Amino acid sequence: MLSTPTKDSGGSALGGGNPNAIFAEIRVLFSAWRATRSWLTEGYKKVQSSIYTKLDKPYVLPTIFGKPELVLPRSQTSWLLNEPENILSATADHFELLAGDYAFTHPRLLEDPFHEYVVKKKLARSVPGLLSAISDEVAYAFDSTWGTDTKGWKEVKVYESVLVMVSKVINRMVVGYPLCRNEDYLLLVKGFTKDVGRTLAILRFTPRWLRPLVGPLAALLNHSHYRKIARYTLPLIRERLCCYEMIQQNREMTGLMPDDFLSWSILVASAEGRDEELTADMLSRRVLPIETAGIYPTSATIANCLLDLLSSDPSLRYLDTIRQQSSTILAQHGGRWTKAGIAAATRADSAIRESMRLSPIMTRNTIKKVMPKEGVTNRAQGWHAPQGLYIGLDVAGIHHDPDIYPQPLTYDAFRFCSPAGEDSEKHHAADGTDEKSRSEQTARADRKTTLENTSEIWLGFSHGKRACPARQFVAAYVKILLSFMVMHYDIEPLASRPPSLCTNGFTIDPPWNVSIKVRRRDGPVSR
Repeated sequence: MLSTPTKDSGGSALGGGNPNAIFAEIRVLFSAWRATRSWLTEGYKKVQSSIYTKLDKPYVLPTIFGKPELVLPRSQTSWLLNEPENILSATADHFELLAGDYAFTHPRLLEDPFHEYVVKKKLARSVPGLLSAISDEVAYAFDSTWGTDTKGWKEVKVYESVLVMVSKVINRMVVGYPLCRNEDYLLLVKGFTKDVGRTLAILRFTPRWLRPLVGPLAALLNHSHYRKIARYTLPLIRERLCCYEMIQQNREMTGLMPDDFLSWSILVASAEGRDEELTADMLSRRVLPIETAGIYPTSATIANCLLDLLSSDPSLRYLDTIRQQSSTILAQHGGRWTKAGIAAATRADSAIRESMRLSPIMTRNTIKKVMPKEGVTNRAQGWHAPQGLYIGLDVAGIHHDPDIYPQPLTYDAFRFCSPAGEDSEKHHAADGTDEKSRSEQTARADRKTTLENTSEIWLGFSHGKRACPARQFVAAYVKILLSFMVMHYDIEPLASRPPSLCTNGFTIDPPWNVSIKVRRRDGPVSR
């Protein structure tokens, strides 16, 4: 079933019969929808894991996107990351993956991802100054979603409620206060992100020659939702542009510009002469991919983490330990989250990171498209990939490799806590082993890598130059959110972990309809 690429062709298709037969591509696509996860598992074992022989070779994987991918062994990660964009392009992959011609209302949004550049340039350095606003928004989001009743239990849907809260927190950074709390605006944003998912699903099952006809029709609702979103964003952006003009006339008025994505976009576009990005319409459209990329993946991460924690053995006292550490940190920092406090929250950090390891949002990432007409050659391994082939890494395989992570399918919330890090208490893993019994490689990675710091064996935010540019912000606010959750709510445990969903072979989602019971704890609210 699995094959390594030939020198000339870059590989052969898997699992779909004769590739020259009529409708073979469609048959492979439907097979990939059902079986990609099992193909990846088998492929990783055969070419990478010591369970079999370590062939250390790539293999070709059919996908639901209509084109095969070349899945690399971990040894070729540096080669993949170091090839320049004009040879192996992540931007081209994103454009194809996200139907850039249709899904986001304007092709330029993904052809030239200026919004990513703005986030990479501005967000990380702004995180310390945003912590107070993030903390306030997290508290407001919980109050308005899970409630403040300290007497009775409230039943909430995990994924849906987390989605609502994350949307509010993300928008505090994107469009600022008070629009981030406008329920109609948030519903429109949620509707648009769902439109994108529906458009992608339709186009994945549409033959390429039909996409110019089907694509605009599939994206009609996307455009409708954007026009409604623009009723909120365009007046706000025009106001920001006026503020920027006033600041140009009088530098003492700098405080007129809030510290958020809209302001950063105006400042960066102006400083770098990107006049085409300074129109109110383009600034408004740039909000769309930020919303889509920020809300659903982060919501899935938090929902998965909550389900993992609630279904763990209560005797491990995961929630109590996170609650105790977070309370101590806030007491030491005047009741507010600071940069140092976020760094010290190692228990929350590890619990979230472990959940991302066990249930990565995507089965593969760091995917790039071969751009040159002559293709690209990996001289170290002696194979050639043709133009148009997609090349990437099997994230789930790496994250579940027992040679890297002992007991890889067990959720061990404090797997990544440094033995000498935050306290002297020896941490016991869920399988009964202690820190000293971990592999040398994993222990070394534990000490040097945190939630936002990627590596070749920790790919929760991808890795290399195209790693998620918002990961420092995401790491900060998910730790604040998890800490607030366990400090201010009692949550009934789950008897077992509801299984995650991997229906398309690419994304791994938490179950959508699982409900839990929550109750507000007595005591003052910390922010």
